[in-house]
Amino acid sequence: MPIQAFLRRKTSNKRRKSKKNKESDTQDDSQDEQEINIASELQSINQKLSNMLTKDSSDLKELIKDVVLQLKEEMLGSLVLRIEKVESELFEKEQENGKLEKEIEKLGKTIIEQKNENERLQKQIKTQGETNETKMNEFEQYSRRSNIKLEGIPYKENETINETAEKVIQTLNKNIPDLNLTMNDIDITHRIGIFKKNNDRPIVLKMVSRMKMSNIMRHAKHLRKQSAPIYINDHLTKLNAHVFACVRKKQTDIVTSAWSRDGVIYYRDVNEQIHKVSPEQFHYWIDLPWPTSR
Repeated sequence: MPIQAFLRRKTSNKRRKSKKNKESDTQDDSQDEQEINIASELQSINQKLSNMLTKDSSDLKELIKDVVLQLKEEMLGSLVLRIEKVESELFEKEQENGKLEKEIEKLGKTIIEQKNENERLQKQIKTQGETNETKMNEFEQYSRRSNIKLEGIPYKENETINETAEKVIQTLNKNIPDLNLTMNDIDITHRIGIFKKNNDRPIVLKMVSRMKMSNIMRHAKHLRKQSAPIYINDHLTKLNAHVFACVRKKQTDIVTSAWSRDGVIYYRDVNEQIHKVSPEQFHYWIDLPWPTSR
């Protein structure tokens, strides 16, 4: 309903009420007055809007411009706040990343230090192990200082220790004049190695008399040149025997002969120079390649 018509209707109704009942309720009159005032204000606002739309559009443009500017400022303000918040978060993240980088760098240094320490300990353990191995080998070889290893004495299956001793005594007395070896000169004698058919197992002879042992060793060269050779050598440890084999076979263009005495390995070179192989040189000979077969 148009506002003018609404006002006319309300005025007409008021007049009719006054004619019919001059003593009408005052509360109804107050309500009508309020409705008329609101309608009047709405009519005024409507008139202003109509005037604005009918006037030059510059006022409307200014209004729109002001609204746009206000919206722009509000949006920019909001955007600035968001950017500041993001920058603050980025700054905090950078600080956190910086702390993490320092921790990672610290951990990296710790790992490197630990790795170096582990390598040092491994070298130390290896060196200590080699030292212990050398000492154990020397101790084992020392415990064999009274032993002689004999090869070439025939073996009989199920041969007893006494039978082995008798064979050793007979063979050595027969080939070494004035030796006069007896059971009293022998601490113990026994065969070593795995039994193989048609293979004479070596004998280890532990002597009581060092003098007679030295006498036997002096005749070793003579005994191995017989028609039925008897080979007499030091009773070397497994490590010393391996090194001895390396010295004899790995550099035949340099080493002309090799031997052992009291568990110590020696060799003669092409210049007739005699060399002693020390425990410190063992790994050098062991690491040399074996000659290729031709």
